[in-house]
Amino acid sequence: MSNRPMKKNRLNQALQCFISLSSSSVLLYSSQLQAETTQVQQLQTIVVEASKYADNYGEKTVNISGYANPEIAKVPASVSVIGADLIADQQARVLSDIVKNDAAVGDNYAPLGFYPNIVTRGFVLDQASSYLINSMLIRGEQNVALENKQQVEILKGISAMQSGMSTAGGVINYVTKRPEQVRNLSMVVDDYGDNLVAVDVGGFWGQQQQFGYRINLANQNTRPYVEHSNGERQFGALALDWQIDDKSKLEFDIESQRQQQRSVPGYELLDGNVPTGVKWDRLLGYQSDAKPVTNKSLNSSLQYQYQFNDSWSGRLSAAHSKVVIDDFSSFAYGCFSDICDFTGTGSGFDKNGNYDIYNWRNPDDTFQTNQYKATLNGAFNTGPFKHELYLELTQTQKKHSQYPGVNQLIGTGNIYNDDVHYIDGLELTTEITGDKYQSLRSSQTALTVLDQIAWNSQWSSIVGGKWVDLNEKAYSAAGVQSRKTDLNKFLPQLALMFTPWENTNLYASYSKGLTDGGAAPWYAKNFGETLAPINSRQYEIGIKQQINDYLFTAALFDIKKDNQSIEPNAAGEQIFMDQGQQHNYGLELGVSGRINEALKISSSIAYTYAKLIDIRNPDYQGHQLQNVPKLRFSSYAAYDIAAIEGLSVLGGLRYSSSKFANKEGTAKVAGYSVVDLGAAYRFDLNRYATTVRFNLDNVFNKKYWRDAGGFIGDDYLFLGAPRTAKLALDINF
Repeated sequence: MSNRPMKKNRLNQALQCFISLSSSSVLLYSSQLQAETTQVQQLQTIVVEASKYADNYGEKTVNISGYANPEIAKVPASVSVIGADLIADQQARVLSDIVKNDAAVGDNYAPLGFYPNIVTRGFVLDQASSYLINSMLIRGEQNVALENKQQVEILKGISAMQSGMSTAGGVINYVTKRPEQVRNLSMVVDDYGDNLVAVDVGGFWGQQQQFGYRINLANQNTRPYVEHSNGERQFGALALDWQIDDKSKLEFDIESQRQQQRSVPGYELLDGNVPTGVKWDRLLGYQSDAKPVTNKSLNSSLQYQYQFNDSWSGRLSAAHSKVVIDDFSSFAYGCFSDICDFTGTGSGFDKNGNYDIYNWRNPDDTFQTNQYKATLNGAFNTGPFKHELYLELTQTQKKHSQYPGVNQLIGTGNIYNDDVHYIDGLELTTEITGDKYQSLRSSQTALTVLDQIAWNSQWSSIVGGKWVDLNEKAYSAAGVQSRKTDLNKFLPQLALMFTPWENTNLYASYSKGLTDGGAAPWYAKNFGETLAPINSRQYEIGIKQQINDYLFTAALFDIKKDNQSIEPNAAGEQIFMDQGQQHNYGLELGVSGRINEALKISSSIAYTYAKLIDIRNPDYQGHQLQNVPKLRFSSYAAYDIAAIEGLSVLGGLRYSSSKFANKEGTAKVAGYSVVDLGAAYRFDLNRYATTVRFNLDNVFNKKYWRDAGGFIGDDYLFLGAPRTAKLALDINF
C-alpha cells in the first residue's frame, strides 16, 4: 500500500503531459487571446442546477446494454461517448461528423447523398447489425437524424453481447432525448447556402406529472459544396414516457425521416494511380435527367421497465426499423469504352481520367428489422462474493426485398472536364424488368447470460456469453434459394477487472463474435450470393483513470476475423469466397472531460496495424490494409474566456497518416492535418437563454482524401470538405 501514492502520482503526471499535448495542439492558434485573459481575476463559481447530462465533453455513463455497471470508467471495454454538448459545439449534422472525434473510427464509403459506412479498428461496420437506437437494432442504410439524440456511443471491438451478429469493429448506439421541460428553436446556415430549422419541445402533464413528451421537428435544405447535388430533408420524432407508478415505466419512441439528394460518386484510381488536380465542386457523371436518391426511414420502439425490488429489475422491449431507398442515379464507374487508355497497372478510370457513365435504376429497395427483448438484471450474494446478473432473451428478424437493378452504359466523361449530357440515355431504362423479390430472410434467437462477480474490494470478473440460434435464407432474383444457414453457436464473454486504488480500473477481456456474411460483387461469378456468417475473436487489455471531471483511457487490442474476398477457382473464374483471416491489433489512448473550470476537451490517439493472413493471392497480404491509417489523432477543445462571460473559443485538430487506396497496396493517399476553429456565445435575449455558435471547419482549406475505402468489391476515393463557415442560433423560449 505504501507505494501506491507514488505510482498514482506518476500516472497523474503522465496524464497531464498527454492532456497538455492535446489541448495545446487545438488551442495554439488562440494562444494570444488566452494570454490576454490569463491576467483577469477569476470569476466566482456559478452553481448550475444539476442535470442528467452535464456541460462536459466527458459523459459519465453509457446506455448501451450488456453491462451491469453503466459507468464508463468501470466498463471493461473501449467505449467513447459523444454527448449533446460536443455535438452542438461542432454543429454536427451526420454520423461522419460524430465519429471524427474518435481516432479509432473513420469513414469507409460515405459520399454525399448516401448513407454512412463506418470503419472501426480497421473493420467496416455492418449495416444490418452494427447500429442501434436505445440499444435496439436499426437499419444502417440511413442517415440517422441527430436533432433528437442526446448522445452517440461507440463501442469498439467485438460486441456480440449488444447486437448478436455484428462486425468485429463494434457498434454505434444512438441515445434519444427523453421528455423534459424544453422549448428550443435552432437555426443553422453555412456559406454554401445549406440551411436548417429545428424545433425541440417537451414537457409533462397529469396529476403527478407522470406523462412526459418530447417532440423534435427539422427541415433542411441541403446545399453542399459539390455542384448539382442539392437536396432536402424532413424529420419528425416523438418520445413519450409514462411513469405508471414507483416501480414501472413505459417509454415509446418513433422517428421518421425523408431525405432526398443527388448522390455524389467517388473517384477511382487512374490506371492504378491516385488522381491529382481534381476539383472539390465537380459532380462526376452528372446527367440533368437523373433523379436524386430518396431515402425514407422509420424507427420505432416500445420499452417497459419494472423494478421488482432494490436488487432486481426487468425490461420488455420491441423495436421496428425500416428503410426504403429509391435510386435513379447516373454515376461514374470504371472505363471500358474505346477511348480508355490503360497501361495494365490497375483498374478504375483510365490514366487520362476518362470514365464510363452508367444509369442505375433501383426503386423500392427495402430493408427491415424487427427485434424483441426480455431483460432481467439482479444483484445477490453467495457467501462473501457479490453477483450482478444480466439475462437477456432476444428475437431478431431481418428482411431485404428488392427489384433486379438495371445498370446501363450511357456514355463517357472525364474527371477534368464537365460531363456531356446524353439526352436519351435515361429514357432507355424507364421500366424495371423483373418482379420484386425477397433476397434475404433471417431469424435469430439469442440468450445472453453474464455474471459480474466482485471477489473483494479490488478484484472482479465477468463470466458468460451469448448463445445464438440463426436461421437464414438467401434468394436469387429468380426466386431460387442460393443459401440456407442453420447455425447454433456460443459466443463467450470473459473479463477480469482490478482496482488498485480509487478511480483507477484495469481490465483484461476475451470475446468471440459472429458477423453477417458479405454479398458477392457484380463482377464475381457468384454475383449477389450472400455468404454464411463468419467468426471473430478478440483479446483486449486496458486501463481507465478517472481524475476529477475527466477520464483517461488506454487499450491494447488484438482481433482476428475470418476473411471473405474474390479468388479465382480452378477454371479461372472470379469467385467470392471464404479465404484467410484479417488480423488487426493496436493501441488507443484517450482523454475526455472538463480539465478545469475553463477547459473541456475530447482527445484520442489510435495506432492500428491491419493485415490479411493465409490468403492465396500474394498481392493482398503482407501490407497494411486499404483505408486503414497506422496513426490517427483527433482532438477538440472549448475554452471559456473569463473576461467575457458566456464566451467560449473552440478548436480542433485532426491528423491521419497515409493509407493505401487499393487492396494490392500499390497506391497510397497522403496523410493530412485539418484544423477547425469556432466560438460560442451564451447570453439572455429578452429573458430567453440564447446561444450563438460560429464554426470555421478546415480553416486552411486543406485538400485531402478523407477516405479511400472499398464498397461492394470496388475501390473509391472521396475528398474531405473544403473550408466551410457555419452559423447557428439556439433560443430557449
